[in-house]
Amino acid sequence: MNNSDLSRMLKHAATTPPVAVPSALEEAIMARVRVDDGRARRWRSFVQWLLILAALTGIVTASLIGWALASRDTIHTTPPTMELFRTGKPQ
Repeated sequence: MNNSDLSRMLKHAATTPPVAVPSALEEAIMARVRVDDGRARRWRSFVQWLLILAALTGIVTASLIGWALASRDTIHTTPPTMELFRTGKPQ
């Protein structure tokens, strides 16, 4: 196909009148759109619940890890030794 053939085909496609959709086909299309809309809503709901559960799982996991690490930390179980208490009052 050369440039003139393409140009002729595009002009022909632009000048032909649009074909009207039969009413029975239009009703079938709209019924399918309504079914697809319900399917899209269910899918959207599923993805939202999946994201919420993933976020909650991440928060619970981080909390458990933080608690486990904090419970094993012995830094704050004994007070630090201060020079004043070790040697008495300086003179």
